[in-house]
Amino acid sequence: MTTPPPDSVSQFAADLRNMRLAAGNPTLEALAVRSGRGKTMLAEAFQGSALPSRETLVLIIKALDGDTDAWVARWTRLRLAAVEPSSGAQRAITSNGDNAAAGWWLIVLVGVVCLAVGVGFGIMAGRRIYAPSPVVPSVAVTPGADPWAVPDCKDDAARQGFGTRADHYLVEIFWSPNCNAMWGQITRFDGALQGNALTAVVTLPYEPTTTQTVTATDVQTVHTPLLLSPGRTGSVCVTGTAQIGADEVDLSPPLCVDGR
Repeated sequence: MTTPPPDSVSQFAADLRNMRLAAGNPTLEALAVRSGRGKTMLAEAFQGSALPSRETLVLIIKALDGDTDAWVARWTRLRLAAVEPSSGAQRAITSNGDNAAAGWWLIVLVGVVCLAVGVGFGIMAGRRIYAPSPVVPSVAVTPGADPWAVPDCKDDAARQGFGTRADHYLVEIFWSPNCNAMWGQITRFDGALQGNALTAVVTLPYEPTTTQTVTATDVQTVHTPLLLSPGRTGSVCVTGTAQIGADEVDLSPPLCVDGR
């Protein structure tokens, strides 16, 4: 018996395109109106260079009258495969999502060298630091707004850092050049979303009062409101907790990136 090939991001996108064709091949403009997502974000989802966000996928499937639960389950399996190493591999995630141990150790080596010469850029256990270029925001946004509900923010949202916590949780930080704002997102893969809560917190470590927090129940993914990027050198950190019955899972250490 022939074993079916493993699922992949490219196959996922190909099947999305096929479903779009079966639905009459609506234009990106029409889908943008139906889904509320920008044309650029929709085009990337159909191209297959990377998985769309869960929120974007759900909106696309609803716009095409597809089976949302089946597609989300498939998305979850692919997302988890991208962040969990194979058996016996070093638990690490490179910036392009590969789980190659050799690449991880190369990154660690570069981080150690940079720290030694005082550059201040490094990758340490549980922490990854990036340096997005300073950008003057092109639109005015209000701290505390929902980032995925502000078209100018979601259309150019770029993931700046990510990592796994407590084996079954994906922590991410997003940054929008248009809005010069950052936010955190946490996705659970523990299968315990029903009746339980997920909390995400984004903060500036040197200004602990500058914090955005969100808690939601019965969700697989939760994202914080917008936190405007600081105007000086500093870090933005995301952490959170997961609740399972009476127990609380601490998703430490915080994931931090350069907030310039």
